[in-house]
Amino acid sequence: MPSTTYTPRFGFDITLEQQSRANKVLGQFGIRKVLFSAILDDVLDMVEKHGDPFIAALASGIVKPREVLPSLHRAEKIAEEINNGRK
Repeated sequence: MPSTTYTPRFGFDITLEQQSRANKVLGQFGIRKVLFSAILDDVLDMVEKHGDPFIAALASGIVKPREVLPSLHRAEKIAEEINNGRK
């Protein structure tokens, strides 16, 4: 009898534009899981630490995710340094 292993999933609706962009820039196998797992961990950490005010700040657009999520902020800085080194 085949073994069935449960794999948790996390899903939400996105726009057609978001789907098109994601398919274009995140088409490499496995990259979505790597990226969104790190982002989800940061979001959960920040919600546990700051609660509703954190959610409200993001949902209202007062701040951008890369301004408050450590993994995104650090990754952006590294990418900028690498890209600036190429010029």
